[in-house]
Amino acid sequence: MNRESITKKIIEELDKDSPMWSYEDALKKWWMVPRLNGGFRLTDIGDLAFRYAKIEYYNYDFTVDSTSGWHSYILDLNKKLKCPYYIGVNKVNDSKKPFIRLYDSKIAIMVSLYGSINEYIKSVKVRQ
Repeated sequence: MNRESITKKIIEELDKDSPMWSYEDALKKWWMVPRLNGGFRLTDIGDLAFRYAKIEYYNYDFTVDSTSGWHSYILDLNKKLKCPYYIGVNKVNDSKKPFIRLYDSKIAIMVSLYGSINEYIKSVKVRQ
């Protein structure tokens, strides 16, 4: 599936009590990278829309590999995760714990089998 068809499906799932977005607005505001091949990372607004649509999700804690860095990690996620996902931070006591929210049960099962999102991402081969 591509972002355009996913966006249309989510808009269809929103009920009348949810904020309403036009298709064009949703494409611009829900996805972190607006280019068509920009990956499936959701913005805060996109994540909210998916939750309003009551789409099942799975949260996983993660840490970024210090050798590769944040930007390289995000590029890897954009290339290798083929489902909508959201990156957020939970405050626990006085520390921050990053998490990734996956909107795909098959990928979530694979992450669980590999033990972490990082191990799953390492295992994924990118097809050109």
